[in-house]
Amino acid sequence: MNTEFQIKENGFAEIKKAMIIKTIPIAILAAGTGLTISHFNTNGQSSDVNVLPFVIPIIIGALAFGLFKGINRQKGLFESYKLIINENEIIREQNNTQTISIPRNEIKSIIRNPKGILTIVGNSNTEIIGVPSQINNSEKLEQILSQIKPITDSDKKPLTEKYKGVLILLMLGLMATVYISKDKIIVGITGTILVLFLGYSFYEVRRNKNIDKKTKNGMWWIIFVLLSIIGNMYFKLTGKL
Repeated sequence: MNTEFQIKENGFAEIKKAMIIKTIPIAILAAGTGLTISHFNTNGQSSDVNVLPFVIPIIIGALAFGLFKGINRQKGLFESYKLIINENEIIREQNNTQTISIPRNEIKSIIRNPKGILTIVGNSNTEIIGVPSQINNSEKLEQILSQIKPITDSDKKPLTEKYKGVLILLMLGLMATVYISKDKIIVGITGTILVLFLGYSFYEVRRNKNIDKKTKNGMWWIIFVLLSIIGNMYFKLTGKL
């Protein structure tokens, strides 16, 4: 017999504010980095300053529209979350996201963090089911899961999640350096780090079963960014730029 758990009513409202607070600074930093690169690449000519009163409102409008669309899409994804437990396996289903199925006898651990989020770990790095704290009947769920595997409390986070803000700042800094700097050694080092970092990010997102298909497909833009970075490095390192 299947036992199903879904997101409780108004569950998304509990995380919406946190999502907005995290997204806005990143979007502003990214836009600011783009404007800085553009400014320095045109040698800071006065014409750049003249267009700012027109460009900035457009950027703000685009960011606001993108944030609105993104939040609504995340709401639909979040509310479609379903966890199914039967005699043989635990299954996570979600709209436009690859279904994850972990046999009971392959569950290595079940971890609960201080926020009440559960992580069910299978035999591989791709077989991981995250259970939001906004799941309904959470006490019943934990009771069932504890019969499969003892639930371990832990406040440890993956390094990529723990230092997410630092990594974003590092990436933006590397991006600005590659396009602004004229020094071949600096461009070579920062460009190589950036290419490796973006390449690894692309690989990890594409293989992650907890990320929806639209986000995965959107990651293909990184290929164009990588080509742009490699092209910029080539011209600067060969003295053609």
